[in-house]
Amino acid sequence: MLISFFCKKGGVGKTTATGEYACYLTGMGKKVLVISIDDQNSLFEMFGLSSKVFERDDNYLEHYVNDLCSMEDVLIPLRENLYGIKTLNTDMLSKKLTLERSFERNFIGAIMQLQEGFDFVFFDLPPSSNRTTEILLEKTDLLMLIVELNKLGVNGFYNTLQYFVDNDLPLEKIRYILPNGYSKTKSVPGVALKELKALIRENVPEAVLLPLMPEKTI
Repeated sequence: MLISFFCKKGGVGKTTATGEYACYLTGMGKKVLVISIDDQNSLFEMFGLSSKVFERDDNYLEHYVNDLCSMEDVLIPLRENLYGIKTLNTDMLSKKLTLERSFERNFIGAIMQLQEGFDFVFFDLPPSSNRTTEILLEKTDLLMLIVELNKLGVNGFYNTLQYFVDNDLPLEKIRYILPNGYSKTKSVPGVALKELKALIRENVPEAVLLPLMPEKTI
């Protein structure tokens, strides 16, 4: 299954949610791959493995798509049954996907090939708009949106809905919405949650609003 974590706003806890859910599934005996579609590759920092990003310069996702390295080379172990793949330059990747149809076919084929070896493949997507994101959202089986509970976070959720409409992506792909940053003692998260629920009812009524993620979470 292909699962994407996305929001048209950065800093909402998307990478953290991706890594935590991946670890949860591996604890259930599943084999999981996380592909970091992000030049910063902050996923590896979360697991204390930032050094792995720079250990080699010939085993990025782009190298695998171009048949310049093997699957064994590109997979970086994060935990037992959990692997990550790093991306070199998302802007250049998206530009090549836009300009070269043959490369797009190779890219999709590489993703499908990777999927065969895992129970779940996660995409940690950036908030920016690019062709890479569009393709992966098209192929995604299940999409989880991470929404920060403040005014900017709700705006990011609205912009995400608009992004789907502008790119002819079905809103039905948005299956789960995770509100992040809730606090009982602050008014802003409560107001934002009310606005978020209204947007969900109006635009994606079939989506599941997950339990609130507290502002301070262990």
